Amino acid sequence: MSALLETAQIMSTCEIAADFDDLLKVAAWLADLAEQDGWPDRMRFGLDLSVEEAVTNVISYGFEGVDRPPQIRLEYFHLPAGHVAMRIVDNGRPFDPISVGPPHVPTSIEDARVGGHGVQLMRHFLADLAYERVGDENRFTLVADPKKGAA
Repeated sequence: MSALLETAQIMSTCEIAADFDDLLKVAAWLADLAEQDGWPDRMRFGLDLSVEEAVTNVISYGFEGVDRPPQIRLEYFHLPAGHVAMRIVDNGRPFDPISVGPPHVPTSIEDARVGGHGVQLMRHFLADLAYERVGDENRFTLVADPKKGAA
């Protein structure tokens, strides 16, 4: 599915700083897109959660040890059958989120750890995830299906 981005037109972009305060800008941008394009509630929730998780991880970990100014850009695409895609592009250190294995399943509450569940949540709510490194950029694509999880 994400191979379709090669011919798809970017419908909207949002550039942010590597600053947690800019998550509010991302949330407002997503809300505008959802309203404009009439995303179903479940798709909106899944994209909001997934994009926030991915961008938070880029801000938190993507630029450690990188000696260039951080750049983060979100790109929005329309795909066939009502699907939409968000591509998160950053110039941080290479990291493939898809390579993250399933989270540790605790045997007790004392064994439970906070974190490590973001990619698993994305896989639950989204139709497809794709990653590529192009030059100095990470490109993480999230594809949402308006029918996924519909009642």
